[in-house]
Amino acid sequence: MSAAVLVAAAAAMLQASPDSARVVGAHRVAAGEQAPVVDGRLDDAVWSAAPVAGDFVQQRPSSGQPPSQRTEARVVYDDDAVYVAVRAFDTAPDSITAQLGRRDATGIVSDWVQVIFDSYHDRRTGFRFGVTPRGVVKDAFHYDDGNEDATWDAVWTAATRIDSLGWTAEFRIPFSQLRFRASAGEQTWGFNVLRDLARKEERSYWSPMPQNQSGFVSRFGTLTGLRGLRSPRRLELLPYAVTRVTRDERVADDDPFRSPTDPSLSLGGDLKYGLTSNLTLTATFNPDFGQVEADPGQVNLTAFETFFQERRPFFVEGVDVFNFGIGGGDALFYSRRIGRRPQGDVGPGKAFVDAPQATTILGAAKLTGRTGGWTVGVLDAVTAEERTRFVIDDVAGVEEAVTEPMTNYGVARVRRDFRRGQTSVGAIATSVHRRLGNDDGLEWLPNSAYAGGVDWRHRFLDGAWQFNGFLLQSSVQGDTLAIQRLQRSPARLFHRPDADHVDFDPLRTSLSGSAGLVALNKIAGTWRTGSGLVYRSPGFEVNDLGFLQGADRLAWDIYVGYNRVEPQGPFRNYSVFSNHVTAWSTGGERAYYAANLNGNFMLKNLWSGFWGVNRNIGGLSVAQLRGGPALRTTPTTEAWAGFFSDRRKPLSFGGDMVVGREHGTDGGFVMMNGSVNVRPSSRFDLTLSPQLRFIESSAQYVATRADANAAGTPEWVFAPLDHTTASLTARLNYIFTPRLSLQFYAQPFISAGEYDALMEVENPRARRFGERFRLLPEEETRRCTVDGRTFIGVRPRGEGCGEGAGFSYRIFNPDFNVRQLNSNAVLRWEYRPGSTLFVVWSQGRSDFASDGRFRLGPNTADLFRAPGTNVLLIKASYWLDF
Repeated sequence: MSAAVLVAAAAAMLQASPDSARVVGAHRVAAGEQAPVVDGRLDDAVWSAAPVAGDFVQQRPSSGQPPSQRTEARVVYDDDAVYVAVRAFDTAPDSITAQLGRRDATGIVSDWVQVIFDSYHDRRTGFRFGVTPRGVVKDAFHYDDGNEDATWDAVWTAATRIDSLGWTAEFRIPFSQLRFRASAGEQTWGFNVLRDLARKEERSYWSPMPQNQSGFVSRFGTLTGLRGLRSPRRLELLPYAVTRVTRDERVADDDPFRSPTDPSLSLGGDLKYGLTSNLTLTATFNPDFGQVEADPGQVNLTAFETFFQERRPFFVEGVDVFNFGIGGGDALFYSRRIGRRPQGDVGPGKAFVDAPQATTILGAAKLTGRTGGWTVGVLDAVTAEERTRFVIDDVAGVEEAVTEPMTNYGVARVRRDFRRGQTSVGAIATSVHRRLGNDDGLEWLPNSAYAGGVDWRHRFLDGAWQFNGFLLQSSVQGDTLAIQRLQRSPARLFHRPDADHVDFDPLRTSLSGSAGLVALNKIAGTWRTGSGLVYRSPGFEVNDLGFLQGADRLAWDIYVGYNRVEPQGPFRNYSVFSNHVTAWSTGGERAYYAANLNGNFMLKNLWSGFWGVNRNIGGLSVAQLRGGPALRTTPTTEAWAGFFSDRRKPLSFGGDMVVGREHGTDGGFVMMNGSVNVRPSSRFDLTLSPQLRFIESSAQYVATRADANAAGTPEWVFAPLDHTTASLTARLNYIFTPRLSLQFYAQPFISAGEYDALMEVENPRARRFGERFRLLPEEETRRCTVDGRTFIGVRPRGEGCGEGAGFSYRIFNPDFNVRQLNSNAVLRWEYRPGSTLFVVWSQGRSDFASDGRFRLGPNTADLFRAPGTNVLLIKASYWLDF
């Protein structure tokens, strides 16, 4: 790179991006004028006094071009609210698209008008309010100048009408739902309006939003003329009552803890209070999340935990300020740790057990907003001590054990913007404190855990380039058993015999570590490129309140791509990218090196697709042997492709397939996903999404057997695995009105795995598969069934299956057949703004068998014959605004 280029780049880094040229004034409702009546007519006299925001510009498909239909917007305000009127002209009003949907519905095919306010005028955050011609509404909060939190909900009103000129939208947004600095003088806000024209898949903005440029809020226009805005008193209460009846077919008649039918009633509530015009306190007490969908079915054969998305409203809404990704899909704050299933258990051999399925959240609160130029967020939650009751046999009485201690969780986040949002620096801290007793048997849990650090983001060259990163430190304290458990966890495995760079210390009472990331990316323009480096020390640990699959890592990636957003030939848009990534342990053991070529496209008829091919040359897996030496992994090649039809049609569909194979073995896989959407009317839609996976694994971990040979060393046992999974996700929506809807969800899930002949690890670092593993011949194994349990005895020295057989070790039948069904139906009625009634029916069924044969018909029949749990729930909330 030349010196001249370096000098030019340095100069650009010191410059702020220019303001958008679009400016419109807001008209204050004066004495003698009437505020608009929100009915969608736009015939109020005050609208004629408001300046017009017109001359919209296309974002897609032809960025920068005039839209096919004209749009005009006006803004007025009074002491309590801001009003927006939008006239969406349409030369073919009979072709206006308007599918019905519930509030915040995603994927509905409809025209939209949406208004967005950057009321902080920080060029990073915005509040968005949208409505369709049929009155379906949605709102969202934008942060970090491009990210979106669609779970944010405000209480506001909108009305629409379709007429001979097109359609109109009228909004009333109370100032109590926005965040701004109270001032007697004139304020300036960021402002934009967007319009979606569904039949042409066209989007236009009042303030231009080029597709191939970075930034979103920073490209808004300016709203002037806002004078004398007072800080509204913002106190909102949302009390709710929940009644439910649970019918559990799995409960035995003589169960001393539960009856097959269990009614219950609970009360709770949420609170929002505006401490200042910029800071909001949100709290929840005894929350209930019964209307939330169950997690999808999973069979996890790895050593690592499965990540599930957060679905609970309190922990989803407005949580953007706490987001802190640490690379590889891991996160410093994983809110599902709060209220998790108790981590302890009472062990096997109990006649009856009454175990809580989740930890009770006694209360949680978060403080978010801005003060003195800083974005701040503080979250605190307290969960109760949980006890599991059990009965050992008919003679013994009821006993109980603590399976989760009372715990306090805390997160604090601050961030400061510079250069009008183009540069930001921030800090974060998390803490977990458990109240452990001396005799509760939970000394294997840490007493306390802390993590914290700083992050930054700097955009330069007109926002086309971004330099970002973070530095973190973690510290965990506890009993020696707790720290031993962390040292042995799959995230670090200090006890590996070949790990020369780490030491397992059974006497440690604390564990500390660090992590960091630096990345440089070109995020705008047709050509894109970037590179990043991630580091995690062996002792880095954040799983008490975060999500971390692996420490002890150094990873580097680089990519380059071409992103065409303008129509060309048959394409509406397309992109092609090449990615390269490699990783090592901090001891220098290379985990993998992978390179891929991938792309996606959309045709002018709005059919779209994607494709890719990936080659992984393999490396050393430090986790495959669950504490044994590093095992060389087999090189693989994968290819994938998919397509989707025009989603605007009453019938749309799509599918994709991933095919992979292992080099040097017979292993491979085929994964297929499909989707069919049927929309016979604007009120009804049905989506069916089948999934089918065939996996032939050449070597799947089965077990570790200590002292299984004459040398007294462990044997790591593997076997080829034939694993088949089938599932179907069904979603049905019927919309009576935008405020009254019925939704049905169901997912039957079947997964069966059949293991072949056992293998033992012979030379874990050998390059040839046949040298890494030794296949146990038939004469060295014996399949037995004793007391109804099937096992494989290895290297028998005698006859039969009992003690006289003299097995070196036994492997109980690892074959599995998992069958699950999760379903629910939700009737949702927003009977007044902010107040909702839910009527929910849910059913769950599950079954397991040690039979690895996949037989779709019989397995499905077994699933529906399995005992189930049915829950009927009614939840009513009432919004109060003071």
